[in-house]
Amino acid sequence: MLQISLNEEIITYSKKLVERTNFGMRGFADGNKRNQYIGIVGENTIRDYLGIELMTGLGGFDGGYDIEWNSYKADVKCMERKVDPKNYYVNNVLDTQIGYIADAFIFASINRFTKVLTVCGWVTKEQFKEKGNYYPKGTIRTRKDGTTFELYAGNWEIENRYLNEFR
Repeated sequence: MLQISLNEEIITYSKKLVERTNFGMRGFADGNKRNQYIGIVGENTIRDYLGIELMTGLGGFDGGYDIEWNSYKADVKCMERKVDPKNYYVNNVLDTQIGYIADAFIFASINRFTKVLTVCGWVTKEQFKEKGNYYPKGTIRTRKDGTTFELYAGNWEIENRYLNEFR
């Protein structure tokens, strides 16, 4: 897994972007401002790492992908954690997003305490469906610590160990 320290300029830029733009316009599972910020700072950190211009928030809905990378239309998925991700941690995509035009997913996690983004890896949509698991809305999921939660939507999950190395 690739680790990238968060850049203060990207953090500030991303915060301002979320303050002035509502990125939750699907009408379902849009995420609160904190969720949107984590997604934006994660995507912008990966864009910066790859030498791609930072996102502007202009142009409306992106069609379901964030960047063109290695001939793929890739959707960057980023979540916030209190620890660095492990190989058995899962990444998820809502079933409503599987139908978007992205043909690959790049998964990342931000450690809120160390301010380090870990790019867990990437996978094509086909690989995701082959190696991942689907859980319908209402499924009770149990975390490694024994706590549970109910899925508010259909959800696809894949463990980090099944992802391709991000380079």
